Amino acid sequence: VQNILFKNFLDASGAAICFWLLGYGFAYGETAGGFIGTGPFGLSDVYNHVGEGGPDGWHGWFFQWAFTGAAATIVAGSVAERCKIEAYFVYSIFISTFIYPVVVHWVWGSGWLSAWGAVPDEEGNAFPIFTYGPDSNGVIDFAGSGVVHMCGGVSGLMGALALGPRKGRFDPITRATNPMPPHNQALCALGTGILWFGWYG
Repeated sequence: VQNILFKNFLDASGAAICFWLLGYGFAYGETAGGFIGTGPFGLSDVYNHVGEGGPDGWHGWFFQWAFTGAAATIVAGSVAERCKIEAYFVYSIFISTFIYPVVVHWVWGSGWLSAWGAVPDEEGNAFPIFTYGPDSNGVIDFAGSGVVHMCGGVSGLMGALALGPRKGRFDPITRATNPMPPHNQALCALGTGILWFGWYG
């Protein structure tokens, strides 16, 4: 439990710095071939016309930072108690700075999968992939199911495959599964309830 809590705080604080410094520019900057954004970095050019009305650009960064941390924390459960903290720190920085922002650019920004158009035709009009015309939808992601959860899930799967099972999970001779009882089922149920309630907000 302490291992996961520490990694979650590490993910949230590390993601804030990395996503502010580079990630947001990679995600929502002007596209470079439909693959990655090209800035602004460090939110140097965020929309902030408070007196003129309209939304403040910082709310978009804050919203996406929460998703960045969520994508990174998904992996924490996949590699729980099997990964050195130094390696996990490097991974957390890499997913928050590069992997997740690039996937965001593809789908929610102006990347090659975007429903808002990424591939220009001969006249320079950008259309989504598949038919490259006005009747194509591109990829439509609802509430981060593909961008956030699949990005984190695939990263977690790669980490679990690389690390293998926990030590002591299987008998070294018979390969039979050793029982590993849960820590505290009441806290697991409480955490599920809090998460469930939080999604209604």
